[in-house]
Amino acid sequence: MEKYHVLEMIGEGSFGRVYKGRRKHSAQVVALKFIPKVGRSEKELKNLQREIEIMRGLHHPNIIQMLDSFETDKEVVVVTDYAEGELFQILEDDRTLPEDQVQAIAAQLVSALYYLHSHRILHRDMKPQNILLGKDGVVKLCDFGWVLGPA
Repeated sequence: MEKYHVLEMIGEGSFGRVYKGRRKHSAQVVALKFIPKVGRSEKELKNLQREIEIMRGLHHPNIIQMLDSFETDKEVVVVTDYAEGELFQILEDDRTLPEDQVQAIAAQLVSALYYLHSHRILHRDMKPQNILLGKDGVVKLCDFGWVLGPA
């Protein structure tokens, strides 16, 4: 954790907690996902390491970019780009979206999924909570839910 400041918690789930952070000596805002090792089997931890390695190799404008990962005694920490909002929250608050915005979101998701599928990777947890919206309406797909990649 010597490279990052933890600012505030922005999410929590069965996997662990996500915090907004900042890279030290920089203005770069990041998301830090803390995944506890305790209570996870050796197989789950190996799958997590495999997912991290797959994520490290993904480079697409509509897929959240993994910047770093490291382990502490108790946790695996994954550092990614920070995206402003969650599609789920926008839908929950606003109930609807204009058709042109839905089309733009759908086109970006199709582009991201095409990229993943062309690399033999499946996103196994597609839902509004895993679709983030960055600046200027750029969609960022995240949280692959134990991806399956090349063996």
